[in-house]
Amino acid sequence: MGSITLFTTSEYEPQAFDAVLFRDGLVVCVRADEESVRLVPIDKVNHVDGDAEDVLVETEIPESFYGGAEYGFAEVEQFPDLQAHLEDIEREAY
Repeated sequence: MGSITLFTTSEYEPQAFDAVLFRDGLVVCVRADEESVRLVPIDKVNHVDGDAEDVLVETEIPESFYGGAEYGFAEVEQFPDLQAHLEDIEREAY
């Protein structure tokens, strides 16, 4: 769990999440095993570490996934609805 790490200006230790989404000057941080999300203003974020294969952009992140995002990182296998959405996009591309 939580291979995507968020470093903020107000915390010494990085925080691990399963998804980190960037939208409208805000970063939405999600842990798949919890029902809460963390919202961090973009100006309070130092940086985010995540694997390149976890990067999602625009239409890959549906509005139904925590309000959507311009881009972000997500461990897709942790979120079945997101995984189904990406499979639908892949089928439409062919």
